[in-house]
Amino acid sequence: MSDDYEIKVDADGDGSWDAHTVEADGHGGYHVYVDQNHDGRADFVGHDTDGDGLLESGDYDNDFDGRFESHNVDTTGDGWYDEQYTDRDGDGKWDEASADTTGDGNWDVTVQDNNYNNVFETVHYENNETNPYASA
Repeated sequence: MSDDYEIKVDADGDGSWDAHTVEADGHGGYHVYVDQNHDGRADFVGHDTDGDGLLESGDYDNDFDGRFESHNVDTTGDGWYDEQYTDRDGDGKWDEASADTTGDGNWDVTVQDNNYNNVFETVHYENNETNPYASA
């Protein structure tokens, strides 16, 4: 861990900072590890690729089975994830993608492959304001 690198992480989203370990990646960035269920294995791995103290992406083992099924990305550089990709059936392919297009911390649109046939056939919108097909 670098003595001069500091970051605060709330991996579980409960509003409090989580205990974590940090590892330099050798290229100016850092990996941040959080063991959310205290079993000795990291359940969250965050990636600060430029060492600015904001995570550009993070991987989650949501059900603590040792497999990281969700990948979140901060595309705006503000330190908040605005895209999420999830493999719900464990086949290594994304079955769900969500986006926060308004920056309010909620997923505004989610597309899902509920048949697990590599076709995203279901679209969910947070509300009618973000749904281009909603009637006024």
